[in-house]
Amino acid sequence: MDTNYKTNIHVMRSLSDCGSSVTDVSQEDTMVIKKGPWTEEEDTILMNYVAVHGDGHWNSVARCSGLKRTGKSCRLRWLNYLRPNVRRGNITLQEQLLILDLHSRWGNRYVYLYM
Repeated sequence: MDTNYKTNIHVMRSLSDCGSSVTDVSQEDTMVIKKGPWTEEEDTILMNYVAVHGDGHWNSVARCSGLKRTGKSCRLRWLNYLRPNVRRGNITLQEQLLILDLHSRWGNRYVYLYM
């Protein structure tokens, strides 16, 4: 089976999902995935894209926003670092006491701690 054919079909499909009218896709047009630390510019692009289009459909976010990242990478970056309601810093005394109380009742059975 021709693997080049499968690559071109995938790229054409992903470009058409983003509103592109490209019909002839060459091997040079395949996307190279970037790995490593995120830059501030990438964070800004992701935050702006999610503000306009909403979160979810992370593979489309990765393709259509122009980021050279995977959908999983975009999702994890948003959920763990960029979401407006992500809390940073130490836990409060009340939260610490709640954890100790639940642990004394249930031990290390985490399934009960999250109910």
